Amino acid sequence: MAGQSSAADIRSHEGRFEVNQAAVLTNTVPGLLKTKFDHDGYLSLDNITTAEELAHIGSLLDPLFARFDSLGELAIELSGAHRSGTPLRSPEINQPTALEPRLKDTPVFARCRAIARELLGAPAGFLFDHAIYKLPQSNAPTHWHQDEAYAHTPIPLRSIHFWIPLQAATIENGCMLYIPGSHRRGFIPHTEVSKRYAASSNRTLGSTLALADVDETDARPCPVTAGGVAIHHPLTFHCAGANRTNEYRRAWILHFGAFGKWRYRLHPTCIADRVKRVLLRLVP
Repeated sequence: MAGQSSAADIRSHEGRFEVNQAAVLTNTVPGLLKTKFDHDGYLSLDNITTAEELAHIGSLLDPLFARFDSLGELAIELSGAHRSGTPLRSPEINQPTALEPRLKDTPVFARCRAIARELLGAPAGFLFDHAIYKLPQSNAPTHWHQDEAYAHTPIPLRSIHFWIPLQAATIENGCMLYIPGSHRRGFIPHTEVSKRYAASSNRTLGSTLALADVDETDARPCPVTAGGVAIHHPLTFHCAGANRTNEYRRAWILHFGAFGKWRYRLHPTCIADRVKRVLLRLVP
């Protein structure tokens, strides 16, 4: 029955949970997962995809990063201004599914949407994706932040964010770190730590934001096996370490929200905001 768990559905090991593919695809993610997610603000799941599928995703993302310098505002070097032909350290590509639509056809895309639906308790629609490659020995950590800081929407996010590493994510190569329960503190104002630059230019595209004075006493590293995923709430405090290994650390990140983009199109506050902006443009 949906919402109930059994030994075949879920196994617990050192705080980690494994959901079998049948449970995900038949809409029966155990209620225990939602309880843990609501309490901690994050989850780590094993075995939601295969080595073959990860290789396929890599074969779709790698060519995008190979032409990073030609992608304009969709390509951002998180570590600072980047000149064409010079080495990258922490490149990010926004909306890779718009550049390579076959990413949406992958089974893991459908599985993440199914998990989001269970955790949200509402129909889940795709909102956004990005991919980040941390190069070997890049020494480019990701600062503590809440994803809500980058939302720029008139209503709070109601979404689930999936961090899918294309290889095992370890402390050494820059896995995620979370502070359990931090999502219950609400949104905390962030500070600017650096500018973000479009590919091969000095044109800024906003800022990298960070939480100040984070108490890391309760921080928990979240290593993920190849084929697994780290999942978090948009208000959960999280960061990622630098890649101190000799291999790439590649990750694809998916955001699914309650009712998808329709929530923003039809919410009265969002409609009022759009009308206000139109009226302001009409004022001489």
